Amino acid sequence: MNKTAVCTQLKIGKLELKNNLMLAPMAGVTDSVFRLLAKEGGAGLVCAEMLSSNALSYNDKKTRKMLNLSEEEHPVSVQIFGSNPGVMAEAAKIVEDSGAAVVDINFGCPVNKVIKTGAGASLLKNQKLMCDILEKVISVVKIPVTVKTRTGNLLNENLAPQIIKLCQETGVSAVIIHGRAAEFMHSGAPDLKAIKEAVAVAKIPIIGNGGIYDEKSAFEFMDATGCSGIMVGRAAIGDPHIFNRIEYYFRNGEVLKSPSWELRAEYLKRHAKLSMDYYGGKIGIIRLRKLAPYYLKGLPNATRIRERFNHIENLYQLDELLSHVWKSPYFE
Repeated sequence: MNKTAVCTQLKIGKLELKNNLMLAPMAGVTDSVFRLLAKEGGAGLVCAEMLSSNALSYNDKKTRKMLNLSEEEHPVSVQIFGSNPGVMAEAAKIVEDSGAAVVDINFGCPVNKVIKTGAGASLLKNQKLMCDILEKVISVVKIPVTVKTRTGNLLNENLAPQIIKLCQETGVSAVIIHGRAAEFMHSGAPDLKAIKEAVAVAKIPIIGNGGIYDEKSAFEFMDATGCSGIMVGRAAIGDPHIFNRIEYYFRNGEVLKSPSWELRAEYLKRHAKLSMDYYGGKIGIIRLRKLAPYYLKGLPNATRIRERFNHIENLYQLDELLSHVWKSPYFE
């Protein structure tokens, strides 16, 4: 293994990160609890769920609660989306005042409800508005501003080099590029050639994202693109320590063993305890119902375990359930 891709410290604006491995923002996933787990698992920067600039501006209680950032999870990046430059600037200031280390602007979300508002990936068609948003946001905050975008809306449409030049001209500190066109959502292989072309024109750090699922794919991504770092999303769900393993592989060229079933069960129990402490008893467990399958994937009787997980309401019941994982008759 050569050393063209390395795990190293990364500077975004004036913010110095311990490494160049980041947790991607994921709706309904990267809450304060998950961010803390990823931080413990080796991520240099963790990103909160994408927030609506309109909701922040209107002081929506649920959205504002999502801005509760704990000291233990710092540094934290908070991503916002919207299409009104003034409202985006107001939201960015709220994010800064919450204690975030970075405000990230989403110019790549392909979800219909975001596209319909003129935000997310729809802004790839309106680079003047993108520029207006960035200039307005950067003028009101002192923390670094980053952008997360796509290679384009359609296959073989590489807009990333243009977007990077625009971002550099307006004072953006780093750009995160998801290597798939918006039309493909999260399916298919990332276009590493398109990202490499974007990196070639960059004078600021470029972070690669998309299709990174383990140590080797992380290395291949950086090696092929020349990115300054990588951002990991779904591969971290149920495996928050993937960042530690990626860093070890980058530094030593060796693949560590994946977490054992027993260790994954312990990760799930820790996640459940933190979630219950944060949200309160039953609600904390319920919030884990959609994440538990990621921890349980591949376990004997995983389907039946998931079914029973949906009925538990406390840690005692969870511990009881997981203690029977290898006792097949229990699930027959």
